[in-house]
Amino acid sequence: MKILIADDHQLLADALTQLVKENEADAEVLQAGSLDDAMDKMDSEGAVEIVLVDYDLPGMDGVHGLTRMRARHPGVPCAVFSGSQDVRLASSALASGAAGFIPKSMSAPAFFHAIKLMQTGEKFIPAELYENIAARSPSALSNEDSVSEFVVQMALSPREIDVLRALVKGISNRQIGVELGVEEVTIKLHLRRIYKKIGVANRTQAVKLAMANGIG
Repeated sequence: MKILIADDHQLLADALTQLVKENEADAEVLQAGSLDDAMDKMDSEGAVEIVLVDYDLPGMDGVHGLTRMRARHPGVPCAVFSGSQDVRLASSALASGAAGFIPKSMSAPAFFHAIKLMQTGEKFIPAELYENIAARSPSALSNEDSVSEFVVQMALSPREIDVLRALVKGISNRQIGVELGVEEVTIKLHLRRIYKKIGVANRTQAVKLAMANGIG
């Protein structure tokens, strides 16, 4: 993994660098203290697989900096991390093409899981923010009748509903397996069947659809 961490707080940047290296020994971690510095490093270093950029990084100017970075390097996933868990900020970042939104209050294991998820092309946002975003939507459904109708229409088994509920929590396949008392490979098989039944292509779409139908 080759990752760029863009944060002008050196202590935090060093801590995140150490976290990545502890979880993936051969990872190459670059650091930048401003938006211009980050884009210059992406130009010169090449093959950066994922960028984590602080929302308050010098030069960012809100999501405008993210838009500049995406325009210059459209193929590189860029995730925003912030000390805030503001729903509007998260929604704005995702709407501007962010690969994810990571609060700085996240635990170290969850943080690294989010990085690996986004590296594969998925989008990441913590479950509690998903819930808040869904609650703001007039199309959000949360009553039991809606859940039951969705389950019947999609022919979901009780175990598949358990997996979907765990998925909405934002935890990894391994953690879902521990929670449900099965092997991780079994969870992967469940997910393939669930994706096919509900007509989605990935984890993010499954979570959004589940939450829109009151599952959580």
